[in-house]
Amino acid sequence: MQYFYSMRTLQITLLFFISVFTVNAQEVKQNLLNRYFEVTTNVKEAFFYRLSQPFKGYWAYTDYDSKDRVVRTGYFTDSNFTTQIGPHSFFWEGKPMYKGKFVDGKPSGYWYFYNTKGEIYDSLHYVEKTTAEVKNSFPEKNDEAEKNKTAMLQNEHMKKDSSVVFATVEKEASFPGGDKGWSKYLTKQLSMPDLIMAINRPQRMTVEVQFVVCNDGEVCSVEAINSSSPLLDIMAVNAIRKGPKWEPAFQNNKNVKAWRRQKISFIIPED
Repeated sequence: MQYFYSMRTLQITLLFFISVFTVNAQEVKQNLLNRYFEVTTNVKEAFFYRLSQPFKGYWAYTDYDSKDRVVRTGYFTDSNFTTQIGPHSFFWEGKPMYKGKFVDGKPSGYWYFYNTKGEIYDSLHYVEKTTAEVKNSFPEKNDEAEKNKTAMLQNEHMKKDSSVVFATVEKEASFPGGDKGWSKYLTKQLSMPDLIMAINRPQRMTVEVQFVVCNDGEVCSVEAINSSSPLLDIMAVNAIRKGPKWEPAFQNNKNVKAWRRQKISFIIPED
């Protein structure tokens, strides 16, 4: 799914949205944001604006676009907005795109992606990271649709057998056509969404994906080890998840289940 970002100069008059907050207006922090969601004092650079407030030792925030539509909601660990924590949602043109939770600035657990009708169409799993503090401050509130999507994903992509998954084997699992075939396949499957290029500075963004190649060559248990951006992460995970069967790993004279990891990089070029 491609989302297109329309570049418009934003002229902002900051208003108090007292109904959004449960504290007095003087406790609300207001900031202009540039196109990269970075705080700026230059009105000419502003594309978004942020209202934030203290919350259980953290800072709750909501970012808005030029039409006062919500773009992002979530929490930071401090008033300088350095590290995201707890539940986070991203919207575009007034519609939800994805949501999940952060722990120590990194996505954790299941994240959910929405189509233009506001329905969950996909999800991905990050290596689970949590602390008692995060659990107590941000209790899980998954709705029925999210629970159903999680169950469906587990049924589709998690093998039911309990056989050992090898970390070290005599012969590694391999993609049809070898390393060149694997590289060609990934290049064909992956492209940079316009939205990602619009709201991120030129850089190399890398996601590392962990997965299991089963003894029949089927790929399962695919999850992201780290994150570049959820929209890129879901592309990388799906490229592996939905690809063809592999040549399975070999150990002790038989095919076995084995772990694999793959780093996938996306490059945002200079304008």
